[in-house]
Amino acid sequence: GEVRMLMVGDVMQMIIHKKPEGGGLSAVGGNSDYTYFKPGCAEYAELESKFVNHDIPMVMKQLDLENDPLPILWTGDFIPRDGDVPGTTDYVVGEFNCSCVGISKFQAVCGGEKTL
Repeated sequence: GEVRMLMVGDVMQMIIHKKPEGGGLSAVGGNSDYTYFKPGCAEYAELESKFVNHDIPMVMKQLDLENDPLPILWTGDFIPRDGDVPGTTDYVVGEFNCSCVGISKFQAVCGGEKTL
């Protein structure tokens, strides 16, 4: 699956864990099970803090955009991997998206027999 950080500017709005239905490989296209977390949740506190307080400012500086605003609505999507320490999980950025951001609460009821 993937972990999506849904942002408005530099403010975290929601964290979404997208897990492929039936043990598949891809969490894309609405064929996923969604779990929603509030900002600051224990499950993703370390990832959120690193993303908001370290990664975003670092990327903006490297792109020479540190004085420019972030997009209004955008996401940072992370792919989990086994951590270097046995039993831990690390996350790798899969993409930053501000051109086609899906609103996961709607995606959670899309596909197959699911409906609003």
